[in-house]
Amino acid sequence: MSKGKQLWPGDEMLAFFRAHIRRETAVDAETAEKLAAALTKAVNRMLVREVPADSPEAPVAAPAPEIKSPIEVQERHDRAENFNPYLFSALVALAKHGRDGLMLRLKDIKSAEHLRAFAEAQHVPVDASLKRTDDIRKAIVVGVERRLADRKAAAS
Repeated sequence: MSKGKQLWPGDEMLAFFRAHIRRETAVDAETAEKLAAALTKAVNRMLVREVPADSPEAPVAAPAPEIKSPIEVQERHDRAENFNPYLFSALVALAKHGRDGLMLRLKDIKSAEHLRAFAEAQHVPVDASLKRTDDIRKAIVVGVERRLADRKAAAS
């Protein structure tokens, strides 16, 4: 049995859902597209074991990719449903690069919503009353420092 492949929200996940919907249902193309888009928004990540025949990984000629402007690409990456809270490990960044290195990585995350999603995914508690992104970043660094200290204490 195959180990499977992990999919994140985006074109590949959208194609996966689209292919399964078209293969397993008798809905029209517009409805299939709406369902695939809704499922892609609802799912954070998934592990798939079977790739449908008309998905991008199958040996079928893919249609020419749509050329998007840099503004469209940036807007897409800024939306919450496309944010990857597992982009890097906060614990590893702190251990390897220190407090300043972790803060630099966190500065790449621009919105408070994304910072909160990052903290939750990385199991770092952040006070809900914090509103400013700089305050949330500082709270994440302090929380990760505590986690690292706890791990070191447990290992000794």
